[in-house]
Amino acid sequence: QITVEKISSALSADLKDDVTSLAALMPNIARILGIDLDSEKKSDKKDESAVDPQKRLRYLFCQFVEVVSRCHEEPLILFLDNCQWIDAASVALLNQILVMSDVSVKSRRFFFYCCCRDDEMNESHPWSLMLSSITDFGIKTTKILLGSMGEDTVNEMVSTILSLLPRLTRPLSNIIHQKTKGSPFFIKQLMVELNKRRMLYPSLTRRRWIWECDKIRDFEVPENIDLFINKSFNQLPSEVLSALCMLSCFGSSVDIHLVEKLETEMRESLIEQLDAAVSANILGKGNGKFYFLHDKLQEVAYTAINSKVRCLDHFRYGLSLGDVATREKNDKLLIAAVEQINLGGPEAVSDGEQGVKVAQMNLNAGKNAMKTSDLVSAYSFFDNGISYLRKGHWDYHYDMTLELFNLAAKCAFTIGEYGSLKILTGQIIRYARCFEDKCQAISISATLLSWSTNVPEAIKVLMNTLKSLGEEFPATMTSSFVQGYLKSTRAKLAALSDTSLLSYPLMVDSSKIMAMELLVKLHENLTFSGDTTSLPAIPLKMIQISLKHGMTSLSPIGFAQYGNYLALVREEFEEGYRYAKFALSLMKQIPSRAHDGGVIYYSTHTKLAIEPMQSAVESYLDAYKAAMKSGATKYAIASCYLYDSFRFWLGKRLDVVAESMNTTLKHMKYHKNMLTRSLLLPTCRVALRLMGHNNMDVVFDKNCEEEDVTGKITSVSDVASFAKLYESLLFREFDNAKKFVEMMFETQSLSGFNMSASMFHRIFYSGLVSFWVGRELDDQERIARGVESKDAIEKLVESASAWNFQNKTYLLQAEEQFCCRNFEEAERFYDAAILSSKEHAFLNEEALANELAGHFYLDTGRKKRSYHYFWQAMEKYNEWGAFAKAKTLGAYLEGSESFSIPTMRR
Repeated sequence: QITVEKISSALSADLKDDVTSLAALMPNIARILGIDLDSEKKSDKKDESAVDPQKRLRYLFCQFVEVVSRCHEEPLILFLDNCQWIDAASVALLNQILVMSDVSVKSRRFFFYCCCRDDEMNESHPWSLMLSSITDFGIKTTKILLGSMGEDTVNEMVSTILSLLPRLTRPLSNIIHQKTKGSPFFIKQLMVELNKRRMLYPSLTRRRWIWECDKIRDFEVPENIDLFINKSFNQLPSEVLSALCMLSCFGSSVDIHLVEKLETEMRESLIEQLDAAVSANILGKGNGKFYFLHDKLQEVAYTAINSKVRCLDHFRYGLSLGDVATREKNDKLLIAAVEQINLGGPEAVSDGEQGVKVAQMNLNAGKNAMKTSDLVSAYSFFDNGISYLRKGHWDYHYDMTLELFNLAAKCAFTIGEYGSLKILTGQIIRYARCFEDKCQAISISATLLSWSTNVPEAIKVLMNTLKSLGEEFPATMTSSFVQGYLKSTRAKLAALSDTSLLSYPLMVDSSKIMAMELLVKLHENLTFSGDTTSLPAIPLKMIQISLKHGMTSLSPIGFAQYGNYLALVREEFEEGYRYAKFALSLMKQIPSRAHDGGVIYYSTHTKLAIEPMQSAVESYLDAYKAAMKSGATKYAIASCYLYDSFRFWLGKRLDVVAESMNTTLKHMKYHKNMLTRSLLLPTCRVALRLMGHNNMDVVFDKNCEEEDVTGKITSVSDVASFAKLYESLLFREFDNAKKFVEMMFETQSLSGFNMSASMFHRIFYSGLVSFWVGRELDDQERIARGVESKDAIEKLVESASAWNFQNKTYLLQAEEQFCCRNFEEAERFYDAAILSSKEHAFLNEEALANELAGHFYLDTGRKKRSYHYFWQAMEKYNEWGAFAKAKTLGAYLEGSESFSIPTMRR
C-alpha cells in the first residue's frame, strides 16, 4: 500500500495532467490515481497536446517506468513472450525504454526479459534490428539458447506433474523423452493423450499415478507436434472443430463477451462447443477469456481452414461484429470487427455499396486508434479503407475520401511511411476540389522537401501556399520592408495592453490556422538557409495574423521570436524581454500544450541575456520536458544542446556537464539528429581536453562518432571555429588563436547578435584573443577589434544585465589597458574582474581572469607577483574540473616556494 501511494504521488507530481493519457491505455493507473475515465470520455474533450502523439506516448511511458523503478524497493522486471510476433510500435517503445531510461537501466533498477523463436526471425526482423541497435548505446544483452530438454529434465518435469519421486517416474519419462525429443509442450500434450487412452491414470488403491509402459512404448506418436495436434483435432466432433477454427481467426485468446455477441448475431452455437474444447484440454477459460493453451494449437486450428474460405470467414465475422458495434456505439468492438474485415480484404466485398460501408468503418476505427496514439494501427485502417473504394470515389464519396487520404497522410508522415506519403499527398493535391482541402498535403510536401535538403524549393512552396491563403510576402524581403513591417506591428501592439492581448479570442478560421503552421515551417527553413534578413518578418506576420484573427497555440511562438528579434538583433532588451515573458503568459492561456516546448525554448534565448544566466539556463530543461511531452523532439534536442553548451560556458562542474553531454549525445543519436550532434561535439572535445581525457569514448561511451560536416554547414563551422578559438586561448596556443580569431571576425558581425544568445560568449572570447594577438604582434587593427568587442559587451551591462556582463567588461577593459600600457588601470580592472566573476558565480571566468592577470604581471617583469594569480587560477581550474588546464600552469609557478601540482580529483 505504501508503494502504491508513493507511485501515485510521484506520477501526479512528474506527469501532472499528462497522466490521464497513460491512464486511458492502462486503466490500473486510473484506479491508483482515482481518475474517472468514464467522465473523461463523456467530456469528449479533444486532446491537442501532441505534435507527435506516438513520441509523446513513448516519452510518458518511459517516465512511468522511471517513476515505478524509483518508488519500488525491488528492481522492476518486464517479461514478454513470443517476441517473434512483436509489432513495430511495441519495438519502438521498448527501444526507447531501454535506451533512454538512464536512471532505471544504468542503476540496474529495470530488467527486461523476453522469449522468442529465433528460427522464425531473420536479421531484418524488427526484434533482431532492435537488439542490434541497443548494443550501440551501451546496453548489455545476454542471449540464452533454449534447446530441447534432456532425459533428467524431462524426468523432473514428469515427476513434478505426477507428484512422484524421480526414481519412480524414470521408466515413464525415458519413453516420453524418446517420443517427444524433449519438447515441453509435446510432453504435456502426450501425457494428456495417454490419460485419455487410460495408459496413464490415477489408481485409487495405490493412491498414486500408474502407467503401462509396454502400451505406451507401442503407442504410435507422430514425429512432430504439429502432426500430433492435427491427429488429435481430427478426433474432435465437427461442431467443436468449427468453433475452434472460428476462435483461431481472432488470435490466441478472445473475450467471452465477444464470442457471445458473435453467437447471437450469427445464430450459431459457439460457447457450448468451446466449453467442450476446454474439457478436451485444447482451450483454457479464465479472466473473461477463452484462450488456446499453446500457440501451436491456435496455429493448427487456423491452418485447418481453406485459405479462400478463411478470407470469407474473417469478413463475415467482422461484418457481424461491426453491426453490433454500430448499434452499441462500442469503439473497442468496432476495432476488433474492422480488423477481421481487413483480414478478409477487398476480394470478399460483394458490391460497391458494401465497399463504401467497410471504408467508413475503417475510417471510424482509424480515428479511434488515433485517440490512443496508436498511429501504426490507425494508418493501417486508413490504408485499408482506401483499398475498399471503387473507381470514381473522389466524385461520388468526396468527403469520406478526402478524410481517409488526409488522415492516412498524417499518420504516414508521423510513422515514417514516406513512400506511401508521396502517393497520398500527390492524390490529394491532384483531386481535392479547393485549395483549403489541399493545404495539409502541401504543408507535408514542403517538409519532405526541406528534409531532402531542398530548402530553396521548400521555401518557394511555402511562400506560394501562404500567398494562396492571403498571406503574401514580397518576392525579395529587403531590410527596408522588414523595418516597415516592424513599424506597423509596433503601432498595432502599442494600442494593446498585455491584459487585453491575453483575453483575445481563439482563432477559428482554418485557413489562418494553417497559415500559422506554414509560417513556423518557413521560419525553420529560412533559419537553415541563413537568410537573416527575411527571418524577422515571420514572427511579425504571425503576430499580425493573431491580432486580426485570434490566438492559436502557435501565437506564443511568434511573440517569443519577436522578443528574440528585439533583444538579440535590435538590442532592445527591455522590450524584447517583455514579449518573451508575455509569450510564456499567453502559452498558459492557450488550451493546447502541443507547442509549449517551442515557446519556452525561444523565450529562454532572451531570458539568458536579462536574467542571471545560471538560473535562466535551467529553463531549457523545462523546454525539453514540455517538448518531449508533446512529441516535439526537434525542440527537445535543441534545448538539450543549448542547456549543455551554456552550462559549459557558465563554468558548471565539468564532470557534471560531461555526463549531461553524454546523455544528450545519446538522445541525438537515438533520434538521428546528426546536425545538432555536430554542433555539440566541438564543445565536448574542449571539455574533455580540459579534464585531461584524450579518448572521447572514456566519457561518452560510443556516442561521439559522427560524420564530419564541418565546412559543409555554416552553423557547424562557426561553432567548431569558436570552440577552437576558446581552446587555443586557454591552452595558450598562439598560432591557432591567431587563425581562429580571424575566422570569427570574417563570419560574425558585432552589429546585432543574430538572434543567438551564445553570441555573447563569442564576442567576449574573440575580444580577449584579439587583445592577446594584437599585443604580441603590435597590431593596432587587431587591438581595435578587441576594443569593438569590449564596447559591445560594455553596452550589455546597462541595456541587458550587469550580473551577466559586468565581470566580462572588466576583464576586456583590463586587457585593453594592458595593450595601452596603462598598467595601474589594468591592475584595477583585473582585480575587479576577478571579484565580479566570484560574486556572480562564473567560476571558469574567475579562473581565466586570475590567469590573465598572472600573464600581465609576468609580461611586465613582476614574476613573483604573478605567482599569486597563477596559484589562484590553478585552484579555480581544479575546482571547475579542468585538471589538465590547471596542470599547465605549473610552468609559470616554477620557482614559487609553495608550488606543487594539486591531486587531480576525478
